[in-house]
Amino acid sequence: MTEKEVSDLEQTYSESKIQHICVCWFRQTFPHVGNLLFSVPNGGKRDPKVAITMRYEGQVNGVADLILLYPSGGKSALCIEMKTPRHKGSGAGRQSANQVEWQALVEQYGSTYVVCHGLVEFVKAVCCYLRVNNERYLKEALNKYPTYR
Repeated sequence: MTEKEVSDLEQTYSESKIQHICVCWFRQTFPHVGNLLFSVPNGGKRDPKVAITMRYEGQVNGVADLILLYPSGGKSALCIEMKTPRHKGSGAGRQSANQVEWQALVEQYGSTYVVCHGLVEFVKAVCCYLRVNNERYLKEALNKYPTYR
């Protein structure tokens, strides 16, 4: 598939599905550190009792969707906020105020933070963070794209 074909497909996907595809790609591509990339169950609607329990246990508003606990290039971690592709005239694909605030905090203390709107941006961001050439990895991801679903 081409980048455009993948982008067109992802226009119809939920953020959850896009995140799943990205995590599958990462774990298949970098199996030796695959489980160092994990999701943070911070979003979604919750009943009041569950929300109170999550806050009690340490939930923080604005935390990125995915965190890669792998140091690279002098940075301690890669924090990834997944978003749906941007739609003209829509608020979709934009960070909340809490997310922007959390981004500033983690960047201040030595982590890298990125916002990704699909697999192509995710692959490029991960490769940049890991300091590997993204050309090969992106080509492989596009060629294998249907298998990540």
